[in-house]
Amino acid sequence: MTGRERIKVCYMAHTFAVGGAEEMVLNLVRHLPPRFEPVVCCINDAGPIGEEIRKTGTPVAVLGLTPGLRHPWHVGGIRRYLRETKPAIVHTFLLTASLYGRLAALLERVPIVIGTEVNIYERKRRHHIVAERMLMARTSRVIVSANSVRDFYVSQIHADPAKIDVVYNAVDWKSIQPTRSRAHIRASLGIDANARLAGVIARLTEQKGHRYLFRAMASPELADMQLIVVGDGDLRDVLKADAQALAIAPRVHFLGARRDLGDLLAAMDVFVMPSLWEGLPLSMILAMGAGLPVVATAVAGIPEVVENGKTGWLVPAGSVVGLSQALKEVFANPARASEVGQAARDFVLPRFGVDTYVNSVSGLYDRLLAERAA
Repeated sequence: MTGRERIKVCYMAHTFAVGGAEEMVLNLVRHLPPRFEPVVCCINDAGPIGEEIRKTGTPVAVLGLTPGLRHPWHVGGIRRYLRETKPAIVHTFLLTASLYGRLAALLERVPIVIGTEVNIYERKRRHHIVAERMLMARTSRVIVSANSVRDFYVSQIHADPAKIDVVYNAVDWKSIQPTRSRAHIRASLGIDANARLAGVIARLTEQKGHRYLFRAMASPELADMQLIVVGDGDLRDVLKADAQALAIAPRVHFLGARRDLGDLLAAMDVFVMPSLWEGLPLSMILAMGAGLPVVATAVAGIPEVVENGKTGWLVPAGSVVGLSQALKEVFANPARASEVGQAARDFVLPRFGVDTYVNSVSGLYDRLLAERAA
């Protein structure tokens, strides 16, 4: 390889839906140093973020494959793509790519293969654990989103700690800039300008704990609180039915997946992250960067960022009472909530910017390339 040749890096996931891991890839292809040449492989479908990545000018391949126990031969399709593309580095995201993408890359003898673990997956299936243990033997590194994720992954996979790098998830702070006034944003959502408004930005899945937030919202002390629910997922209809059953449906606004997060954060008084398990949620980091007080569950990497009473409020996972009490405290003392929101902003802005993340990841690429060259 001559000094003038760019180093081809292939980012791979099953599909690039709207989520934290997908945002990481979008940030990487936008901000990688010019010595790297990013390409993106969508094993099944491009998804919304995949289409955004395509608009950056980055080549995006959509393979239309569903590798797994029912279609094990689809690994061959991934191998053919890698054989034609010839990347020096394959960097995988999320479960399907972590298993079958890494397997294809190793079978094709890609020089450097990197996995990513963004959550603590206590419910990972046994055969997935066994497969990951086998893949780790030849995986160059696994990047994890928090110290707690590293510790759990090392224990679960029996991974060599020396092959695990902690790189905290990061955000592009440009995305928190609102484009409209707070009053105009609220009016567009059908929410009164003076309403007490909480918000949650997360996929509508069991992991994110929306049900517990809904039950907390049904308490008499929060009877005047409105909630915007940003995101989509398998539980959309179930959660709408839950809101109806709890008699809170008129106060819960399901907005679906949105990209105007700066506007939506500007409309909120408080951000809530009621997850049952996590890694380090990007939407929470964004909210903190926007100066919002945050109420979050004390799981995985969240307590590494949110210090209870100083940069937010921490409650036990699945605690309706904890969520209710924390929200009541936020609304009861707006001045205190504002102070906590400002402290959160001061904490995250210098630590979780996209440049820091990209520098850490590209620095890892350089070290692995140097090790291989040596």
